[in-house]
Amino acid sequence: MPVDPLIAPLLAAVNARQEQVPLDVAERRAARSGDYSGFVEDEPAVAEIWEEKIPGPDITVRIYRPAASTRGAMVLYHGGGWWMGSPDDSDRRARAIAGRAGVVVVNVDYRLAPEFPFPTPAEDAYAALAWTVAQAGRLGFDPARVAVGGESAGGNLAAAVCLLARERGGPVPVLQVLEIPALDLTLGSPSVKTYGQGYVLPEEELRWCVRTYLGDHDPADPVASPLHAADLTGLPPAVILTAECDPLADDGRLYADRLAAAGVPVTFREFAGHVHGSHTLTRLLPSAREWRAAVVDAVVSHA
Repeated sequence: MPVDPLIAPLLAAVNARQEQVPLDVAERRAARSGDYSGFVEDEPAVAEIWEEKIPGPDITVRIYRPAASTRGAMVLYHGGGWWMGSPDDSDRRARAIAGRAGVVVVNVDYRLAPEFPFPTPAEDAYAALAWTVAQAGRLGFDPARVAVGGESAGGNLAAAVCLLARERGGPVPVLQVLEIPALDLTLGSPSVKTYGQGYVLPEEELRWCVRTYLGDHDPADPVASPLHAADLTGLPPAVILTAECDPLADDGRLYADRLAAAGVPVTFREFAGHVHGSHTLTRLLPSAREWRAAVVDAVVSHA
């Protein structure tokens, strides 16, 4: 299926900007993509939003607590290729989950490459999960009902956290929600070539992000590439949502297949006509609102 016609004008604008992408990380961060907030719906009001520091890694988390009593929580990791981004980028997603699912959301400002390359972002993500579970009594939710989730690089970190929690005997999430996740940093998935040019996330840019994050580290390390983990048994139930016209599309599909083969309950859906990141355009696309509803429903069912 071709790209959704409602997305096409935005895609053309993104492609035009990518012709002048600077090489320096600082310049890239300053020259971030255009503001599409006008295409994103406002989310329900959340009673309390504040920030705290996690000791140890000394990272900041933004906490969203809804007015109604909550059962569980979700630890959320923003996207940005492991080298850019902040809780501001996932703020509306956090508000949607907190307000619509009625859970506490902990939105994590993990440290970024290249200043903090692999495995620091993954370790920060794991530390945020452990901290969240430890704060359950104070924050008012059941510590046995904590989910993790994220978009793109954040989806990668959420999957890595589940592997680390299983291996370390730490708090295991009740659910992992992986949206447009990057799960194979060897970039061996067929969709990298199929959609690696002209669909928001060029293959060249994707390879640059991986080099910036990993340096000389083995991209097949399971913490970097959960798809390459030898054993996926015992992991939390997963909801994996991908965009059809995305170089990362096959990562999610292949991981869903492997989880299912390992006996892990998994729900997989590929959204036709979507590109990388278009799932956030809830004011523009009915299918983006459907995508958001799938995330909220999953959190309601588990957390």
